[in-house]
Order: sequence, then structure tokens, then C-alpha cells
Amino acid sequence: MYSFTTSYRVALLGLGLSGSLLLSACNDRLNIAPEAHNSVTDFYKTESDFNQGVIGIYNKFLVIPGDSYWNLSSLRSDDFVVTVGLNVQRDYADINGFSATSQTGQLETTWSDYYSAIYRANVVLGRLPSMSFARVPQFTAEARFLRALAYFDLVRYWGPVPLTTTEVNISEAKSLPRSPITDVYQVITDDLAFAAANLPDAYAATDKGRVTKWAAKALLGKVYLTMYGYPLKQADKLALAKQQFADVLAQEGVSASVPTLAPSFKTMFQTVSDNKYWLFEVQYISGTGGLGGSAAYDQAFQFPSQWSGYQPVGIDGGVNPSLLGAGWPKIDTRKAATLDSGYVDTKTKATSPRVQYTKFLEKGTTAPTGTRDYPNNFPIIRLEDVLLMQAEVLNEEVATGATAPAPALTYLNRIRTRAGVPALKTMTKENFKLALEQERRWEFAAEGLRWFDLVRTGRALTVMNQFIKDNAVRHPTPLDEHDLLFPIPLQEMQINPGFWQQNAGYN
Repeated sequence: MYSFTTSYRVALLGLGLSGSLLLSACNDRLNIAPEAHNSVTDFYKTESDFNQGVIGIYNKFLVIPGDSYWNLSSLRSDDFVVTVGLNVQRDYADINGFSATSQTGQLETTWSDYYSAIYRANVVLGRLPSMSFARVPQFTAEARFLRALAYFDLVRYWGPVPLTTTEVNISEAKSLPRSPITDVYQVITDDLAFAAANLPDAYAATDKGRVTKWAAKALLGKVYLTMYGYPLKQADKLALAKQQFADVLAQEGVSASVPTLAPSFKTMFQTVSDNKYWLFEVQYISGTGGLGGSAAYDQAFQFPSQWSGYQPVGIDGGVNPSLLGAGWPKIDTRKAATLDSGYVDTKTKATSPRVQYTKFLEKGTTAPTGTRDYPNNFPIIRLEDVLLMQAEVLNEEVATGATAPAPALTYLNRIRTRAGVPALKTMTKENFKLALEQERRWEFAAEGLRWFDLVRTGRALTVMNQFIKDNAVRHPTPLDEHDLLFPIPLQEMQINPGFWQQNAGYN
């Protein structure tokens, strides 16, 4: 299996907007110039050098599942609730309770993660045009896909963000304006269209895990569907999303990189299924020194000794009761594969009734060598997402009050049938939208999609204001439109004081 975590010797000097320098880890496998002369300018000479540079971009996404999809998306949604009465400051509590400020540390961490990836992509992209080896288009497409993915999350979290498609120095970085969201989305769609046209259909076994054209099309479709929704509300993007999803679904079971649905929900999240069922996933390897995953650690409260030799973060909160009580039947196999309702420790006999997310924990694993060293890959986009988004598109095409299209029901019921729950019957467009929202909540819990779904469909304020009421969240006023974005991190605002304007509603 190919892994993005393949060791490499390359000094990538990444200039973030905070002006900090990033230096990649290196080893002695390659015979290159002494470290004193190993600069970005000196390094990129051969196809192997560029391959390592591209791997360096992938590697920046190792932290994204935790720093982005969990801490800023799942914890921002109604799938998680912080313990009532928590009397100490915690970033996750501020994010979950809509009291985060520009000084909330997790915001700066996530911002820096993404801009580091963008910088690495721009470094590689700035040097590839002078090369003539056969994989120049592939490497260019991979870098542009990853850059698009970073900008897509940035624009959804912060709205207008600094935008650059070239390598910038410190002075230039300090003077980058926040670009309108339409400009950011133009770069994203251009990058993904190029990626879809230039990426391979599939890879050799030794390169498993690299992004394919079908993953690029799937993400491009998701971008178009997001542009159709809030805040841009561009009606013409619905047809564009439909075409991308149709292209991907036509390859199901045909292309090696678009496999059909896994036989069971739980199977997908086991390490034996890495690179078998998802369109694109972050790659992890345990026992290799910082290259394992942290999802199991990030999401749970406490493990009994028979589950893991290492304890999770112990976050003061857990699964929102509304997720448990929202009609999620016990016969749904996704429920037991996503959540655990208590345990008895086989060694200490200690018991716990606490409900927690254990979707990314294989109980009894001996692979990890630390708390953040789990081997399970993390999905960025999977076929189930494409099926349900295409169902959404088809339903959006019909008139208000009309019956939901039969193909849309078929796509949704494929997901339900695998989960062991009854197929849904014919319903109106409006009822189908709510059923689809619920289905996506069950299917993708703890994967970081819920918040983005609520925002783009215009449901975030309704759902999250109810969440605040139901869970006695300390929030002085009802949520409004400003709460749909995070504040720009204070550290970034202070680089060039007065140059950027903070997002509305924040100091």
C-alpha cells in the first residue's frame, strides 16, 4: 500500500501568513547536498524530488481530521454537546457553545495547517512548469487538488480569506488582502477541474492512496453543490454538481478507484479496508513516529483497558442526546459502529454509562504506540456522500410540493438498506429534504460533514438555536448569520494591524 507518510528527505521551507518557517522532517536515504545548502531553490531538480514534494503536501493533511473536521466542524454542530456547567475555559467548549473569539487557539492552529499545505502546493506548482518528465501533469493535478481542498475548508470556515496561487515572501504575505468568496471559489473550481482532467483513473498498488480523477470530480461536485446553497445561492451550479456526481456514479464497480459500497458499515472503518471503499482518504500508519491518526483519541472520553492501551483526550462532553433520540433505531448497524453506550473494564471491573464516539477505534488494537498513533485512515469523501448528494440534487430539481424523484429515493435507500433499516416510501420534496438531512447525520457522524451540511442548506440557525435551547448552552442571544463564520485568528490580524477587517460580530 502506498502511503502519504512514506519517509522522504526534503527541506520544504513553508512560509505561512504568520511569517513562520516550516521545515519538513528528513532522513538519510537520499544522497543530496549538505543540509546547509538544502534549500527549496536547490532541491527541486528531478522527478523524484517533485514526487517527494507532492508527498509533503499530502502529509500536511495528517492533522486535518482532528484540527478541522473534528474541532471546527463536528464540535460546531449539534452532534456533540459539552458538559453543562463546565467552569473552565476550553477551546472545544467555546466552539461548541458559539463563544469562540479571535483568541481561541484552535482557530489559529487550523488556519496555519491549511495555509502551510497551500504554501507547499504553491512551491511545487511554481517549479513544475520548467520540468519535462512524464508525470508533470499528474503532480500538478495532485498539488492543485490539495490546494483546492484547503481553500474549500478555509472559505467555509472564514468566508473571505487571503488568496494566493504563487509562492510569496514575508513582505508579500503580510500584504495579501482577504479575497471575496467568489474569487476563492473560482480558484477552487479551476483547480479541481484541472485535477479531474489530468489525474489518473487509478494507480498501481504501490501508489494506493493518491488522489484520482474520480475523487476530484466528487469534490468538484460537492463544491458546486455548496455554491448552489448558502451563502452564494448560485442556481446554475446545481446542474454542474449533477454532472460531476453522475460521472462518478457511472464508474461505480467499473473503475478500480470507484468501488461499490462496502458490505457493511463497520467494515469501512477497519484498517483491512484502507483504500478499498472510499474515494479519497487521509493515510495513517501506526508505530512510525508521528504518522498515526488521532481520531480515536480526539473523539472519545475514556477507554476500558480491553479497547486500547492508551486513553483518549477525555473531552468534557459527548454525543448530543438528540442524535440518540432522533429516531435512530437500534437495528441501524451504523449506530453501534459509531457510538458506544458504556462499558465494563474486563481487568479493573470499572464501569461507565457514558455514550461516546468510537467510530475510528478498532477495539483491542495493539498497533498504536501512543495516544495519537492509530492506524485507521480517515475519509475525506466517499461514495455514500456522492450518492446522497446526487439524491439531493435530483430532489432540488422538482417543484415545491412535488413528489421526490424515484431515483433520489433509490440512492437514499441504498444507504439505508445496507444499514439494515427499512426503505423509505414516496414522499414530498420537503419531507425528502428532512429525511435526507437525517440520513446524512447518521451516516457521517463524527466525520466533520454535519456543520457544513447545515450551513449550505440554510438550516444551521434553526437547528443550532434549538440545540442551544435543548442543552442549556450559555449563549446570551439567539444565533444569527455572523455565527456561521469563525473570527479571523488574532495572531493573523496583528501581522499587519488595520489591514484586514475582522468578520462581522467579532472583535
